[in-house]
Amino acid sequence: MSARRKLGDAAGEAAVAPNSYELTRRTLKTSEVVALEIVRDIVRANMQPGDRLPLEAEMLVQYRVSRSSLREALRLLEVQGLIAIRPGPGAGTVVGRVLPGNLSRTLTLHLHMLGANYDDLLEAWVETEPVLARLAAQNPDREAVRERLSPFLEDGHGWAVREGLRFHDIVAELANNQVLALTLRSVGFIVAEQVLTSAERGTLEDHIVHHHRKVAEAIIAGDPDLAANCMRDHIRQEVEEFRAYWPLKVGEKVQWR
Repeated sequence: MSARRKLGDAAGEAAVAPNSYELTRRTLKTSEVVALEIVRDIVRANMQPGDRLPLEAEMLVQYRVSRSSLREALRLLEVQGLIAIRPGPGAGTVVGRVLPGNLSRTLTLHLHMLGANYDDLLEAWVETEPVLARLAAQNPDREAVRERLSPFLEDGHGWAVREGLRFHDIVAELANNQVLALTLRSVGFIVAEQVLTSAERGTLEDHIVHHHRKVAEAIIAGDPDLAANCMRDHIRQEVEEFRAYWPLKVGEKVQWR
């Protein structure tokens, strides 16, 4: 089915939808329909990051749209990080990666327009990280949990310090829920990029490494309540330290970067 036919179908669906649904849904542009079809084809073909997409001429035939609509669709996907367009020698379009950082850039635009400030963001971080820790403790693949978190068990371990900034990403991956890992870590990504780095932290303090160890121990032990509580204590202390370090920042609106 062509993108134009799908566009008509989308418009028809919106026309017969309930009033409450019509308030939040709009008719998709042709470029948006094409973008959706490209993503569906990537998933259907089980393409991996770095795999090449068809040439522009082939996609024009495949999706039966104008060159301008196709290029707009590709730009939409490129902004989301779902594809990468490589110029110059070896030019072409390749599959990108699904990363919390890409989602967070879109999220910050919405948060800024909503009027959300950094205090709201930090509170959201306090509430979301324990959810991931709890799920990680419930992960049935206990061998994988031990393998990923065991290096964090020694306070003085150089690896724990060096890889400490990835600790929360590892916990999210072990939560074993791709939806929560992506959406909740996008909040953590904004905090890490816009808040924690503002404190010019070049290395992890001893108490952070210690907190990571406590969380890791609870997750490895398979204790969801303890894991969530340890993570909440850890994040709450980080938030309070930042508020003391830069009190004016917390009242500012979340910025898009």
